[in-house]
Amino acid sequence: MKRFLFLILLFVSLFQASASAQRVSPVFGFPATEPGYSLGVSACYAGQIGDWIVVAGGCNFPTPGKKTYYAGIYAARIDSDVLNWRLVGMLPEPAAYGVTAVSGDSLLFIGGNNSNHALKTVYSIHLNGVGEHADVKRLADMSCTVDNMAVAQSDGNVYVVGGNHDGKPSAGVLALDLRDSNPSWRNVGAIPGCARVQPVAAALDGKLYVWGGFFANGEQSEVHTDGSCMDIATGKWTSVAAPKSVESREMTLAGGIAWTDNGKIYATGGVNKDIFLDAISGRYERVKQADYLNQPISWYRFSGNLYEYDVEKGAWLKTRFADNGLARAGAQMVVTQKGGFYIGGELKPTLRTPQIVILYKK
Repeated sequence: MKRFLFLILLFVSLFQASASAQRVSPVFGFPATEPGYSLGVSACYAGQIGDWIVVAGGCNFPTPGKKTYYAGIYAARIDSDVLNWRLVGMLPEPAAYGVTAVSGDSLLFIGGNNSNHALKTVYSIHLNGVGEHADVKRLADMSCTVDNMAVAQSDGNVYVVGGNHDGKPSAGVLALDLRDSNPSWRNVGAIPGCARVQPVAAALDGKLYVWGGFFANGEQSEVHTDGSCMDIATGKWTSVAAPKSVESREMTLAGGIAWTDNGKIYATGGVNKDIFLDAISGRYERVKQADYLNQPISWYRFSGNLYEYDVEKGAWLKTRFADNGLARAGAQMVVTQKGGFYIGGELKPTLRTPQIVILYKK
């Protein structure tokens, strides 16, 4: 009887693994023009323009202990099983840790930082008809430098959420109305509670949702699991629950990514709350500080869960599945008709990946 039960459990496990594999598959090809870029980057800018995926900037550690930022703008057609990337332009300076928004047939690369300073700049990126050249145009600056934030869009507005504002952790929300003839940034309030660096955000049905993020301040450090929701029309905030693992543990989305697709909100990736909090608080009770960066990938326990949020119920649905291909921090998601392209990110602190996977739709 025990052997029979074992075989049933084994079959179920293999079936679940196969089902997950069908949902998440590797995509071949990663930009490689700039020296070191082929090692993979995290915190890049990424989006879709027509039939093209566009990736720009990002950072990695081609030399141990030395972070390198990049300026290349790359494009690849998405109608092939292999992404053949070409260098189509350059950012005015190397940059990472900003966000990407869509404006008509262009992308907006907003804020970020590099080894010299944080950025308040906003650049519009447009591709010519054959995707061979990117036109880069500077738009209105933000009122302060912003990096390590989240972004969401609703009814022509771009919302930049949390991150570091002028170098300080912030809960502030900035907005830009793309419908204005001369758009400029405005402050639309703040997320309740303390600052949220590297949160995730999504907007749907007139509401702005924010989850995760962290606040590093010694013993007062926090890694958020819960979230907040702002009614865009009234500016009123309410609390929303944290996503949960298959074991029903509250999970953080700090360092992860959220997106909307077909009227639903999804999220994946991010750090492990307990391990990350132990480090940013300076306690280092799990491992000595000198050994923190030397652990195997599995030790950091980045989340590979795929979550779905039900806006009508105001609750997260049961975790869809977990896949190691999604277990990253600082990755980007570009949603296309073909599926969601999950790009780059880090597998553990200082180790980036050049792997792109596609998350197929139902």
